[in-house]
Amino acid sequence: MIILLILLALSSYNLHAQEILRIPSFDNEIIEGRLNVPSNGFKETIVIDVPSSGPHTYENMRKIGRSLVFKYHDYFQNEFAKRGIAYFSYSTRYTMPDSTNPPNYDTVDKEKFFSYTPNVKVKDLEQIIKFLKKDHRLASSKFLILGFSEGALLATLVAERKVVSVDALFLAGTPTDDVYTTMLWQLSGESSMINYRKFFDTNKDSIIQKNEYVNADPRAIARVGGKKFEELDLNGDSVLTAKDFGILLEPYLQQIINAIEKDDNEWIWNNFFRVGTKWIKEHRTLESTSTRILKLDLPIYIFHGSDDANCPVEGIIRLEKKAQEINKKNIHVFTFPDHDHSLEFLGWVVKKSLPEGLKALFEEIEKFN
Repeated sequence: MIILLILLALSSYNLHAQEILRIPSFDNEIIEGRLNVPSNGFKETIVIDVPSSGPHTYENMRKIGRSLVFKYHDYFQNEFAKRGIAYFSYSTRYTMPDSTNPPNYDTVDKEKFFSYTPNVKVKDLEQIIKFLKKDHRLASSKFLILGFSEGALLATLVAERKVVSVDALFLAGTPTDDVYTTMLWQLSGESSMINYRKFFDTNKDSIIQKNEYVNADPRAIARVGGKKFEELDLNGDSVLTAKDFGILLEPYLQQIINAIEKDDNEWIWNNFFRVGTKWIKEHRTLESTSTRILKLDLPIYIFHGSDDANCPVEGIIRLEKKAQEINKKNIHVFTFPDHDHSLEFLGWVVKKSLPEGLKALFEEIEKFN
């Protein structure tokens, strides 16, 4: 009974510890975010999470299977609170949480969102940092920026611009090229191969032999559409490689490229990803993220999974090698086998235990001083 009362008290405490902030950006557009500052044991550190591509909310409610509904940012907020660290998550412009609207649980003003570019996102983040620095509770705090995927890229742009000061970047699932080049890689067949290797490449030689495919767990074959080996071996060389999946994806890639060139926002939104063509085109003009990172001098911690099918780990390995060659001791790289783009976040939700990659991320942030 005493334990139950303690749990109820902690639940009530967490409910009241967080607050919703409405922050005016550089053009007076309001950015909504959720701030949690531990009342006890606060270590004067705040982590600001930068949303990745597409619409996001300060909750990011999602669903797994038929009934498991969760809020992504609750996991990070609660884990940081245990460690005495404040946490701020925020919604992208023109995006509102909507618990009645699965699967993304948001409401988006799509027409306005089409104009949302990396440059605007960076300026929004700068205004958020300025706003939070005025909070008396955070006056002496270290400001750490956490970004996954595009959020990692945006964090490096903020650090490069130096409009606001931050103490360190913690990046995960980082695209080392520009986003457009990364998109082309994703549709080249290489990304598909990473996903297929998990189920079929039993001898770990980075190709899939016919015997590996036909003798695989039937559930794995069902998971990839139940296709016969011959249906996937499109170049007829008796093995499955990225070339086969590249052939399969080529018509779709051409449709995407055509839609970008025609500024067909509706097609991109409905058939590719929830972004606008203006967002894609501006990303094409940016230098590679790895080039930018190597020019920065503040502490940078990079976490990446070997099975990241969104952003190839090879780019991170090359970045680490180059950083060592030019003696960039501010750059710290951590790679994790069998980890995906999210550092196995869904495994945390389902198994209720921290995956190795996320555990390392939290520990490095907690140790930072």
